[in-house]
Amino acid sequence: MGGRVERQFERILAIDWTGSRGGSRSRAALMREYLRRAAWWGRTLQLTGWPFIDPADALAPDVQAPKELVDRLYEDERFLNQDMRVVKTCVRSIRLAAVRDAGRPVPPFPDMFEPLIAMYERGGGFSLDKTGMISVGGAAFHRGILPDHLHKKPGIPLDRESLDAMDAADA
Repeated sequence: MGGRVERQFERILAIDWTGSRGGSRSRAALMREYLRRAAWWGRTLQLTGWPFIDPADALAPDVQAPKELVDRLYEDERFLNQDMRVVKTCVRSIRLAAVRDAGRPVPPFPDMFEPLIAMYERGGGFSLDKTGMISVGGAAFHRGILPDHLHKKPGIPLDRESLDAMDAADA
């Protein structure tokens, strides 16, 4: 097992899935950043199913997330009580880390899953309803379609201080 896989697994394992701890502004911004990144990855790899895609499936279908790590995640009932998209994105983030650890080529974009994992770390998951509304904590917004997110505006800073400052504006 490589270093990226282990680090990603440990981050996910450490997430407190008991619910939102505030930070709805930063968490919504992190989801929007994920949508932006997923749009670029999805378009480049010509993936269907946006926004919750599996880039590793296109890059290296033979590389999987280590079963023993996925099994350990599935032992956490709080993790499994999340929206199935949350569970899948966590496993897919480990799988993409495995692709990188295997030395396979990946698009020259920032890590697609980093904003989602940061969002989960700041207060749990999200939900998506049948109308395309994404709910993150107390915020809700329409998912849109892939081309809506193919802008070249720089993404948000993902460091804790910047995200905390974003949330402080709500206080």
